Amino acid sequence: MRTLLFLVALLAGGYAGYLATFTKTPYSSYSLAQLDQLEAEHTRQVNRTSGDEHDANLISLMLIREELSRSLKIQVAGGVAGLSFVTALVLTLVGRRRAASHDDEDSHGTPDDSVGSRQAERNRAAALLGVRPDAPRAVIEAALQAQLAERDPSQLQGLAPDLRQKFLQQREDLLQAANLLLGRRESPFSPDEKTQG
Repeated sequence: MRTLLFLVALLAGGYAGYLATFTKTPYSSYSLAQLDQLEAEHTRQVNRTSGDEHDANLISLMLIREELSRSLKIQVAGGVAGLSFVTALVLTLVGRRRAASHDDEDSHGTPDDSVGSRQAERNRAAALLGVRPDAPRAVIEAALQAQLAERDPSQLQGLAPDLRQKFLQQREDLLQAANLLLGRRESPFSPDEKTQG
């Protein structure tokens, strides 16, 4: 669409330039008001005269009307060229903004999506620990210690390797859940973990 509008603007501008430069008549230097007066006068003369004088007035009248038509065509072509160019320019700018906005959303996600996904993660972490997502730090820490105590590494003795792995994964999940709720990046130090190996 933008390409078509630019093409229309180019063609209309070229046509207006052609009319203004290459199709001039003997009356091209006259203003529209003067041309209107001349047209009215020559129309009267055509109706009053006959013979060669009539023909001369008729030719002059035709040239005047041709000049009036040429001026109108130049104005219309120039208007079409200007309007097409401005519309194409606006569409180009809007298209670039939309593309930039779309790329920005793709790379960063929408704020609502990121807030919603963070809240969902907090809810899952709280459910795993058995606390509310907005529980105080002390409650979260206490819940973590209680859950870790139920999964004491000393209970690993005699368990099958797959059960040991599941047991250790549960402890890791609990630690990550607590880190998320408490805003910590690293797992908290736990003396129990030293005995896992």
